[in-house]
Amino acid sequence: MDPSQRKITKIARNAANFSQRQLKAFGLGTSEYDVLHCIRKNPGIILFEICGELGMEKSAAAHCIASLEAKGYICRKTDPEDKRRKQLFPLEKADELKDQRASREADFYAWLMEDIPPEKLGVFLEVLDTIYQKSKDARHTQYRDVAVPEKG
Repeated sequence: MDPSQRKITKIARNAANFSQRQLKAFGLGTSEYDVLHCIRKNPGIILFEICGELGMEKSAAAHCIASLEAKGYICRKTDPEDKRRKQLFPLEKADELKDQRASREADFYAWLMEDIPPEKLGVFLEVLDTIYQKSKDARHTQYRDVAVPEKG
């Protein structure tokens, strides 16, 4: 039995739902934001690489890219090494969106934690940091050290 009762997942899902509602104010959907985030993290990335990074179908990624370009979040430039390829770059509007989304998420988490007494909050944040660091390390090693019991 999972002693956490998957509460971290459930909180993350609620935060994602909150963020998704906030994105609507910018005329963006979740997939568009995921593609935009990928482009921001990897300026000059091409469509094929986005598909691999996000596990998206080429047509879905191409649709998001066209929409993001039309909305002024990204631009396409011809790859100087291969004139057939188009590289994707974030525009200033993409950075502004990131800053606003991060601020709104921070406000949401602050609201969630506002009733926790300071002495408990410090311990909680230390434990949370430990769990986060372990999950981040696992991602960087492709989860090779994560032991998953076999179902039988």
